[in-house]
Amino acid sequence: SHSLSSLTGCNIWLKKEQLQFTGSFKERGARNALLSLLSDRRQAGVVAASAGNHALALAYHGAALGIPVTVVMPTVAPMAKVDRCRSLGAHVVLAGAHIGEAKAHAIEAFGHRSTYINGFDDPAVLAGTGTLGMELLEQVPHCDAVVVPIGGAGLVAGVALAVKTLNPAVRVIG
Repeated sequence: SHSLSSLTGCNIWLKKEQLQFTGSFKERGARNALLSLLSDRRQAGVVAASAGNHALALAYHGAALGIPVTVVMPTVAPMAKVDRCRSLGAHVVLAGAHIGEAKAHAIEAFGHRSTYINGFDDPAVLAGTGTLGMELLEQVPHCDAVVVPIGGAGLVAGVALAVKTLNPAVRVIG
């Protein structure tokens, strides 16, 4: 970023994950989690609770890989994301006033037959988000620090694990 670099007196590089097909980094973890499933689990499908980005990522990559996806979205989820998940082929269920209630419903109603994939607390999802950190160090090998936003903490966990494994001297800031 020329403008941010000029403002700060540092070389600032941006990893523009909003340019992924579904608009977020969530695709990395979702695809890796889906690819990590054994064939019988792929056929049974997956379920997740999400208000948007994780649901979109699973819907998109589930369709591409032929894996049935059910997403339970809280009733306050943005309708644009609900509609987009449906258009990508996911079975969408609206349940719960917040993500905690949506998750409880997903596990209770679908967890006995489908694999539950958590959007930020799943080893395969974290490994997928870690690819962002790996790419970052390939593209900017002499970086001093990586700044990562924190929501559910899946992105920072995956990126930190990858970056610190490859170069422990790089500072990771959440």
